[in-house]
Amino acid sequence: MISPAELKRRLSNIIQIGTVSATKSKDGKALARVVLDDDAENRRVSKFLPVVSLANSFAKVWFPIRVKEQVLVISPFGNANSGFIIRSIFNKGCKEPSGANEHTCVVEFEDGTKFSYDTKNKKLDMNCVGDIDISADGNINISSKKKIKIEAVSDIDVDASMIYLN
Repeated sequence: MISPAELKRRLSNIIQIGTVSATKSKDGKALARVVLDDDAENRRVSKFLPVVSLANSFAKVWFPIRVKEQVLVISPFGNANSGFIIRSIFNKGCKEPSGANEHTCVVEFEDGTKFSYDTKNKKLDMNCVGDIDISADGNINISSKKKIKIEAVSDIDVDASMIYLN
């Protein structure tokens, strides 16, 4: 039988907030260590735990986990070293990107590149601080029911075996 103290310890370990202290990737899995208690009396650091990501046979999305990222550690049986990490809690050091709201999805990268989609205004915005490369093994089609505008500060190069203009 489990003692009341052990039961209390296990229950308090089921869901914990912590801060990532180290990361690594092993056998295609993202892993991280998390500082779970960090006060004057206690400092517990988990073993390397798996990080929950969006991935299945249909698609995979990779956002690297970072040291100092605030996360949830879920330990179904109350043992923090056999749990998994649900990542990213917005906080003072990591705020929501500017422009994010109930109808706008925003992805902002550390170099300043940003894209967003506003469902209310039906508008996709992309701002890349570097180059953009688009390639396809098949056709690339661009169409609009309104005007298409292409503007460049420098030259525009078109390289093709044949160019058709209507």
